[in-house]
Amino acid sequence: MSEEKVLSFEEAFSRLEQIVRRLESGEANLDESLRLFEEGVKLARVCSSRLDAAEGKIQQLLEKPDGTVEEVPFELPGTESS
Repeated sequence: MSEEKVLSFEEAFSRLEQIVRRLESGEANLDESLRLFEEGVKLARVCSSRLDAAEGKIQQLLEKPDGTVEEVPFELPGTESS
């Protein structure tokens, strides 16, 4: 019985980047390209799921005591607007 490893966002994204580079190189044959594409689709779903979960956690953190959610723009560190 084979169990699939649960990947972190970073692991899934890193593998997805590797797949994209391999496919873009044009060196993979058709069978390998199809296998890589299928794996890439699965990894993209994993990444999307992890991002959705993170967004939900962020929304919970921004929820006010009265139950309303304060929407504030998300800014990456070092990109704050002046």
